[in-house]
Amino acid sequence: MKLELAVKNAVLDDPELQKNLKQINPKFGDFVIRVAGEAWGLPLIDQKTKALITIAIDVVNQDHRGPGNPFAAHVNMALKQGATRDEIEELLLFLCVYAGFNKVAPCFAALNQIFDNVNYIPRTAAMVSALEKSNQADYSVRDRKGKVAFYVLLWKRESISLELFDNYWKDVHGPVCARLPGQYQYWQFHVAHNEGGLWPEIAGLDYRWDAEDNFDGIAELTFESESDRNTWFKASAILMDDEHNLFRKAIGYNTNPGNSITYVDHIPTGDPNGEVGAIKFHVLVKKANGASTQAFRRYLTETFAPKVSSSDAVLKLRLHLFEEVDNSRPDAAGVSHYEPEAKQYHAAYEIAFANHLEREKFFASSEYAAATQDAAKYIKQIQPFPERTAYTFVYNSQITLAGQRSSKVASLIQSVGATNQLKEDIVSLMNGQVASLNQNLGATNQQKEDVVSLMPSQVNGKSSSLGHYLQGLQHVGITVNDMSKALEFYVDVLGGKPAIGGDGFVGEDLHNLLFQKEELEAWKQGLNPKTVGVPNIRDGSQEALDVRFISFGNTCVELIHFRDAKLNSQAPNCIGKIPSGIGYVNAPHLSFYVKDDVDINDFAKMLEDECQKRGLNNVVANRIIHIDSETARKNAPLKYAKVEFAGDFDGWSLFYCKGPNGEQLEFNQVRRTAKEIFSKAQKEYNQANSTNYWFYNNTAPTTSASSVNTNHRIYGTYSSTINAPVEKIWQVWTDQAFTDKFPILERYSDGVLREVKMPGMEMKQRVAIDRQVGSLTINLVDHPLFTGRFINYLYPPQEPGALPIVTFTIDLQPINESALQHKDAQGFIETAKPENIRLAVEQLKQSVENTTTKEDKTMTQSLTRPGTKSEIVKRMFEAGESMNVENFIKFYTEDAHYQFSNFPVAYGPQGIRESSTDFLNTVAQCYHHIKNMWEQGDTVICEMEVTYIRHDGKVFRLPCCDTIIFKGDKVQELRIYMDISPVFQTEKVQPQAAAAPASNGSLLTIIGKMYEALHAEDWDKFMSFFTPNLLYKVGANDPVVGPEACRDFLINIYKVLKLTTHNARGTWEIGNTVILEMDANYVNKVDKRFIQVPCTDIYRFDGDRIYEWRVYPDPSQLNLKF
Repeated sequence: MKLELAVKNAVLDDPELQKNLKQINPKFGDFVIRVAGEAWGLPLIDQKTKALITIAIDVVNQDHRGPGNPFAAHVNMALKQGATRDEIEELLLFLCVYAGFNKVAPCFAALNQIFDNVNYIPRTAAMVSALEKSNQADYSVRDRKGKVAFYVLLWKRESISLELFDNYWKDVHGPVCARLPGQYQYWQFHVAHNEGGLWPEIAGLDYRWDAEDNFDGIAELTFESESDRNTWFKASAILMDDEHNLFRKAIGYNTNPGNSITYVDHIPTGDPNGEVGAIKFHVLVKKANGASTQAFRRYLTETFAPKVSSSDAVLKLRLHLFEEVDNSRPDAAGVSHYEPEAKQYHAAYEIAFANHLEREKFFASSEYAAATQDAAKYIKQIQPFPERTAYTFVYNSQITLAGQRSSKVASLIQSVGATNQLKEDIVSLMNGQVASLNQNLGATNQQKEDVVSLMPSQVNGKSSSLGHYLQGLQHVGITVNDMSKALEFYVDVLGGKPAIGGDGFVGEDLHNLLFQKEELEAWKQGLNPKTVGVPNIRDGSQEALDVRFISFGNTCVELIHFRDAKLNSQAPNCIGKIPSGIGYVNAPHLSFYVKDDVDINDFAKMLEDECQKRGLNNVVANRIIHIDSETARKNAPLKYAKVEFAGDFDGWSLFYCKGPNGEQLEFNQVRRTAKEIFSKAQKEYNQANSTNYWFYNNTAPTTSASSVNTNHRIYGTYSSTINAPVEKIWQVWTDQAFTDKFPILERYSDGVLREVKMPGMEMKQRVAIDRQVGSLTINLVDHPLFTGRFINYLYPPQEPGALPIVTFTIDLQPINESALQHKDAQGFIETAKPENIRLAVEQLKQSVENTTTKEDKTMTQSLTRPGTKSEIVKRMFEAGESMNVENFIKFYTEDAHYQFSNFPVAYGPQGIRESSTDFLNTVAQCYHHIKNMWEQGDTVICEMEVTYIRHDGKVFRLPCCDTIIFKGDKVQELRIYMDISPVFQTEKVQPQAAAAPASNGSLLTIIGKMYEALHAEDWDKFMSFFTPNLLYKVGANDPVVGPEACRDFLINIYKVLKLTTHNARGTWEIGNTVILEMDANYVNKVDKRFIQVPCTDIYRFDGDRIYEWRVYPDPSQLNLKF
């Protein structure tokens, strides 16, 4: 509907009005247009005044409470001519005096209804014009960066009112959720229940619903990538404690990349905070039972959405295609996350209209008729939920004002125009104003440390302790006799990382710093200082100092070495040893934390063995039993290396050994009770001293800017192995460095200068890549708050079978004491938290490993990357695995040379098609297991094993090597070197004859048809073979009852396993019972491993339907929990 502000003649220049008049009756329409047009064309009274007069006459002459009255049309006409709601209301008040109150009073109710239906906000002609003009602009592009979505249906808690639910969700829960990382957009849609009557019924669809189907809200979160969504999922545990305050049920649907699309959007505001100025519905859709998921989605994306979005009456259409609900997600306290499959939706769409008249016009349109013509073939049910209000908390990856301060506060600020509320000093002062709502709901979780730490915090109080000046224990120092042996042990054996160090330190100040007290005491006693362990490092004429710092993540070890200044660092220490037994006063020992999942006795043995190989023979672990000799110690069982404790020390275990220089070492594990106690103390230390240690729990507490010591740098680091080739990691890093996501300002031989804008972080970065050193360094350039860098290190494996290691380090220094208090510092502080540094490394690990095949992960170098010919080869193999020769031959040039094993050479796609006939008649399925792949120029060489499953169920796994030569992006020559003859020459498996007289085989025929439906996963047809009270039991598992339960049981198994064929070894049909002995052949969908399960099935029939089905399998190869 096109509306213009103040047309010249309200009748003659309004084509839509003329069209509507002629629809009543053509002749009547022509008459009214001609006569009324002349009247409206009289020059002395302007069009708006005439429109108001028309309303006045209508009020006096008409009854406005029935259908078909012209009052709404006259109001609409006045709005077009520039009248406002206030002017119309003033006119009605004026008429109360002259036409009578009783005559005019109903008009006020009618006027309110008109504006409520149209949702004019504010209700003026200017707004009408803006809305209609916006129909010409399509804003759908603004949603495109949101590649995937998390779409959550929410049922309010029974014991709270809808108003309290709305207020708490938008003003308390929403701002907490908005602060979690990874989000691109976060909307709350507050919806009304589906009560019917607003949506026309489509023949063949099911319009029945339960009261429980009505939910109260939808949370839609979008993300730029699946890794961003995973980041949010990992951080979202904090929301679980809050769910029970307002929800009783929360069902979340995920969409895959490209399955959440806005087709059209004429609504100017994409980040609403309240009403949106349009009529909106959120429509949930269930797939028809007989339609496949692919066909259902194809109908929605290729027919329904294009037709609907082409209608002029539709302001907005956004479509989501859902994946299956993850019912393994645990329930929160009092909040269900479980949705039975029969209740799950498969899609949803958001649709908007300017008003209810436009909605009705849409349902009567040819576009809607075309969109829904075949709907019953693909759709089982639709349920529309009217939108009451919508709120935005994250938009374009930025937290909105509603996300910062709550929806209510944001609305007040916007209404008043209080720009001062957006200033830095006000924002930093605010700490969330939600106490009254928390109290009403009893939301004690909002007072918890994790929630409070997400919100801007107040200044922490300080105690009399000096702990708040400390950042924690930085290192433990130990003097060593042999520096090279010490480095080999602490770096090569224990995996420490060298930090800083140097050789030959001397000087008066250094000497006094280290030894003044001991030297004074020696002189006082008339002793040579060297006899009490004091070397002379004053001037380098006698001794010198060598130092190395080795990092172990949570602390460092400092290796100290004093030697003759004339010798090098390989010389022995110049001062003698002291006893290292811990019985001596001042004798130190170092304790290393062994990971929880490591057997500490096994580690003791591995440590000894590794050190013996290196000649570090002094590294030996004590045993906890009495030993008479070193031989007896070595021969003592491993279980005697560690000691364990009870009580408060439950979970504490350790062993002692000597280091390479005789130093005392301890290796311990802290688990269960002991870990809880240590963690509690660590938490108290953090709270008391504004620190952020997380060592025992591997989870860092969040920290606000005000709790960070501004005297210290922002520093954090994390390392992890990655199960992928080194080249794969470099490729991902290089792609990230040169991404189009950030504008590149300058290019250099080793990197780029780029401009980066991310949530809470804006900066210029100088990216430098040094393959020889193994680093990708990102230096801050001209930043107003910080200097420093982000450093990525890659450590290649040093021996076969080892994995590369990546390390990510953030090292930033504030330029002054107030830098960390600045609002623009928050993004850097957040990024440097230990859990976020770890998350960044794990995201890299996931990104690299997810794009690396299982076979590639075992290779020492990578030879494939997306977009290369190797990737084309993999897609060609996948096409072959589909057993569709037409898909396969698309990869070949017209003159292709195809040599498969000992088959004759085939030429071109047609030759390949013809040569495949015998193969397809013999082989039911094949799978490729790539071991190695090399790519050089136009040639790819692939070493692999191929699994062939014949139609009779016989399985062959054969070694193979392919050479593939490309012409452009198609294969010109393929030579497959393998011996395929076993597949064709091995005798076929024949079913055994029945061991007992069989009937006419009708029951066996039914079972055969049932398995056809099962193989096709045609569940509706499959369930038709059973009686309603079917009992289905597998092995010793609990039985399930009913066809639907049987279906659900098998669907759960088929998520992991694909049923391919059966090898029947024997069949018996006796009366109403059939016994089938066979091998069921499966392929693991994850690793493509072939699995054969011997089993015996017993079927009992009631007529031609099965009422009992028992399966007795050998599940030893499945590794599957039923």
